[in-house]
This record gives sequence, C-alpha cells and structure tokens, in this order.
Amino acid sequence: MKKELRKEALAKRDAMSLEEREEKSRRITAHILQSEAYENAKRVFTFVSMGSEVETREIMAQAWKDGKIVAVPKTEKGREMYFLSIESLEDLKEGRFGVMEPLGEKEDALIPEKGDLFLVPGALFDRKKNRIGYGGGYYDTYFEKYKGYGKIGLAFKMQMCEGFLPMQGFDIPLDGIVTENGWMGGMKDE
Repeated sequence: MKKELRKEALAKRDAMSLEEREEKSRRITAHILQSEAYENAKRVFTFVSMGSEVETREIMAQAWKDGKIVAVPKTEKGREMYFLSIESLEDLKEGRFGVMEPLGEKEDALIPEKGDLFLVPGALFDRKKNRIGYGGGYYDTYFEKYKGYGKIGLAFKMQMCEGFLPMQGFDIPLDGIVTENGWMGGMKDE
C-alpha cells in the first residue's frame, strides 16, 4: 500500500508546474527562516533538493550568510547515512541515486543535537506527522540510531494526505512539518 501511495504522491508532485513549485518553495523557505527554530539553531541539517522536491538551496545560502553550519547527507549501502558539513554547493558531487552529496569521509560526520534544525524530505505526510519517504529506509534508520533532536518535514500542501498513513513499527514520526501554508506541529518556536 505504501508503494502505491508513494507513486501517486510523487506523480502529483511531479505534475506541479515549475512556477508553482518555485513559489511554494519560497513560501516554505520564508516560514523556516522566520522561525525561532531557525534563529536559535547553530547548525542546519538539510537535504539537497532534487527533482520536484521543496527547494532547499535558499535555506542553505541564508544559513551560510548567518554563520550557521550546514550539513547534508551522504549515503552508503545498507541504509547507512551520515551528514557532512559543506561550505558551499561546490562541496557537492553526484552520488548514489543521482543525489548531490558532500565530499568527505564518514569520520567527519556531524551528529544532530537538541537545538539543531533538521529538515527532512518525503513523498507523503499526514496530520500525525508520519511520512512516507522514497522507500530506501535511510531516514528511519538514521532516526532510530540518533535521537534527541527535532525533525521537520518540508512538503507542499498537496503532499499532506487527509487520512492517516499506514505506518509500521520501524517508522518514526516527525516533530513538525512545514508547507507553504505554515508550520504543523511543534518546533517552530524552539
């Protein structure tokens, strides 16, 4: 069932026009950058957007201007994911799955802590802050391994389902979600 929901959600997201996606991404970015969660964070853990995802480059650019550390994920086989600090988009190269990943090695990985801003991609989300990702299990494996920090999903409103997503025991809910309409759940004012 998750597979069908994911496929349907991604088809809808991919069908958005570039203009609509850019406008809604700008609004999501504004909600993030105007939040206390962003203001108080010294480090921003984020994904490097690709395809029809919410655009994250403006968040990274502002974080650098504000003197914050920006960390992005790198993946390996076996659902292994870790985050490395980057100082510009020049510090990225195409990695697994065609995703832009940081240069650097696992021993330089940063571990998120309470107070860090941790942004999460996904295909579909619900009001209980559950998410369906892209099927690899990387984020859920990471959330199980490292705890104690807030996880914020970035999504277009059309990625929010009306009902509740079918979740399994290993699925870990987020602490908040930000769409073009604003924040859902906690973390905004932390």
